[in-house]
Amino acid sequence: MPLSASSPRTTPAPLQGLRMGMVCGDEGAPGAMLFQQAARELGAQVTVLDPTRVIEDGAALEDVARLLGRLYGAIACDGLPPAVLRRLATAAVVPVVDVQAVLAPVDGRGTEAEKERRRITHAVQAAEAVQTVQAALLAALR
Repeated sequence: MPLSASSPRTTPAPLQGLRMGMVCGDEGAPGAMLFQQAARELGAQVTVLDPTRVIEDGAALEDVARLLGRLYGAIACDGLPPAVLRRLATAAVVPVVDVQAVLAPVDGRGTEAEKERRRITHAVQAAEAVQTVQAALLAALR
C-alpha cells in the first residue's frame, strides 16, 4: 500500500524543530540545494539569508552573529570568505556549519579518500548523496 502525503514520517528526524539560517548567495546552486534538502529531510527548517544583508549591512559581524544565534539554532554558511566564516563561528553562540566542508565528500574537494568517495557517490543514486550530506551535517552539529 503506497504511503500518502498524510502518512506519518517513517524515517528519524534528528533535527526536528531546529531552525537553521543558511547564509547563501545562490540558493539555486546544486550544492546549496543538496544541503537544504538534506537538512529538511532530517527535520530542520531552513531559512536562506542573503549574505550581503548579513555581513555588509554596516553592523559589526559579532553583533550579527549574536542576533543570528537568537533567531536560529544553527547557522549554515555557503560561499563566505574563510576569514568571515571563522569570525562568525567565533562570535556565534550556536553551531556554524561550513556548507562547502560538509559537501566536500560529495563533490570531490578534500583528501584523496574524499575524492574516492566522490567516484563512488557518482556511481550511486542521488538519494545516497543526500544521506552522505545528512551524516556530515549531523556530525558537524554535534
